[in-house]
Amino acid sequence: MFTKAEIFKVDSALGLIFGYAIICKQDGKPYVDRQNDHIPEATMMEAALEFAKSDRQARSMHDTDDGQILFLLPMTTELAKALDITVKKTGLIVAMKPDNPETLAKAARGELTGFSIGGVALDMHEEEM
Repeated sequence: MFTKAEIFKVDSALGLIFGYAIICKQDGKPYVDRQNDHIPEATMMEAALEFAKSDRQARSMHDTDDGQILFLLPMTTELAKALDITVKKTGLIVAMKPDNPETLAKAARGELTGFSIGGVALDMHEEEM
C-alpha cells in the first residue's frame, strides 16, 4: 500500500507542500480510504517513526523520487488533547520539498492534489477508541 498525501497548503516562498500523509480519523471516526484501508493511530505512530529514521523520500506517481519530507507531525487524538486543540482529522501531517520546481508550481495551481511518501502497512493494531 502506498500512501498518497492529501495537500492542504503550499508555501511557495519556502518551496514546501503540506499535507496529510496518513489520515487515521475524521470527525472522530476511523477513516477508511478508497482501497478500504484504515490505519489506526498507533500504527501511524510506528510508521512515522520508521519513516523519520529512513531517507524520507517523497515520490511522484508512487515510484519516482521527487523530493524529501522535511517535517513530520503525528497528530493523534491524545496529542491534540494534550495540546488543548480540536482537530477534525488525526494522522500524519508532513511537509514535502520537491526537487522539481514544476511539482511545486502544479501544487500551487491546484493541479497536484497529492503526493506519495511510499510505505507498506505490515501490521494493523486494534483501534483504540
